[in-house]
Amino acid sequence: MDEIKNNKKIIIICIILIIVIPIIYLLLNLFNKSKDNNTYYAKDINKYDSNQYMYIVVDEDYVVKIYLNEFINQILYSKEDAYNSLNQEYRDKRFGSYENFVKYLDGYITNSTYSTVIDRYSKNQINGKKVFNIYDKTGNQYIIKENSIMNYEVYLDEYTVIIK
Repeated sequence: MDEIKNNKKIIIICIILIIVIPIIYLLLNLFNKSKDNNTYYAKDINKYDSNQYMYIVVDEDYVVKIYLNEFINQILYSKEDAYNSLNQEYRDKRFGSYENFVKYLDGYITNSTYSTVIDRYSKNQINGKKVFNIYDKTGNQYIIKENSIMNYEVYLDEYTVIIK
């Protein structure tokens, strides 16, 4: 008992530290922000519905859908971008000019012969580049040669030019 009375101050300090240190640790983890730009760590994002994130698997099916959707959107909303997405040799030989391409698209769109729903597709390698041969639900063919990720050329048939 005498030892406890002699070391009373040290024991009180130890008890206070045992209580205070976990509280400080919890407070620091609760307000865990990065030092450089006040953004929360990824583990904190899930606390808010509007900031949740999802993982997606980017496989060939997904990539083919993205390419076809982007090209159909260009046809509908930006014909010049659609024209520029065509392989240069193909568009020069098939259409000759932008005006001929627009006339082709006007007939194409008024007949409602476009679809973003893929019926089937196949993949080939030509000179080390992926080439997707896509058919939509209405039977239209789109040949997309991928030069790099999201950098591609489109052909609307396989007989106008030889795909290199």
